[in-house]
Amino acid sequence: MGSFAWFQDGVGYGASDLATWQSLMLPRGSLRHLFASQAQFVATPNLTTRTVAIGAGSVLVGGVTSGGTWAWSDEATLTVPTASNDAPRKDLIIGRLTTAAVEGVNGLSIELLQGTPAASPAAPNRPEHAVALAVVDQPKASTTFTVTAVRHTGQYQDQGTLANGHVGVDWAGTLPSASAFPAGFTLYDIGRNQRWVRTLGGTWHTADFGPWVAVTLLNFQVGNTNVATSGSLYVRESSSYWEFSGRVDFSTAWTPVGLVPSVGSVPSSISRPTQHTYTAVGQTYIAPNKSGGLARFAYTTSGGIELGADPNATVSALYVNAQLSKSPFNT
Repeated sequence: MGSFAWFQDGVGYGASDLATWQSLMLPRGSLRHLFASQAQFVATPNLTTRTVAIGAGSVLVGGVTSGGTWAWSDEATLTVPTASNDAPRKDLIIGRLTTAAVEGVNGLSIELLQGTPAASPAAPNRPEHAVALAVVDQPKASTTFTVTAVRHTGQYQDQGTLANGHVGVDWAGTLPSASAFPAGFTLYDIGRNQRWVRTLGGTWHTADFGPWVAVTLLNFQVGNTNVATSGSLYVRESSSYWEFSGRVDFSTAWTPVGLVPSVGSVPSSISRPTQHTYTAVGQTYIAPNKSGGLARFAYTTSGGIELGADPNATVSALYVNAQLSKSPFNT
């Protein structure tokens, strides 16, 4: 029966042994390369000197199939080549793993790969055993340029970072395929501040709410009365709930007659229910002798906010602070 033990005194180990150890200690699914933190290799442009300063950092440069090598580099300053007079250009700043056998040193080389000017330029291909740090956009015939960090932001979807004790990405709300990760794996969405757990069913699940986003309020008509809306209404969601909060004011006194099909439109970044989903919210009346009541509030399959107000008097405002559960019925 074969066996193996890592890192015992008096025993020699090679790069492949370390790579296997890294795979065991730091499972990372489809993320091949990992930065030690969000603060690694920060790019700072200087338009006066036409240079980009890259901060120090550490990164796990992953192997082709598994494992990898941790590498560190001190600060480096790179010169941006002069602009073409004919077309814009994209340059790629990388951290490339070096070896004593080829480059004379085991480490990480910070380099700028110059792109080809074109009407719709593309950054050069990232070499093997390298990580992408930033893209330099150079307009044609210009002395200025811009720099965009790409370390864990989704342009290179095999790159991530260690964040808050988890593996993290900041892909503008998009997550890598859950099928590439083991059940129970926790992935941290840096930009949305959400922890996602890979379920046994092969999906991502989070108990953390995403950021609040504004609902677009809509004017409507009741009978012959045109009603304008104002105020603020917000929505956010987790894997288990939609949550709405805010106040909607009505410009004109109106007496509810039937349903108002939509007083608001939810942004497309928020998922839709497969069935209209209802709750009750508070409302106030114009009449001073009325203490208010309840209104039926529905999040509809088209992303609208349907309102069924209590017809006890003319309505002046709607107060919303409600959670709507997600279930097999409506998701």
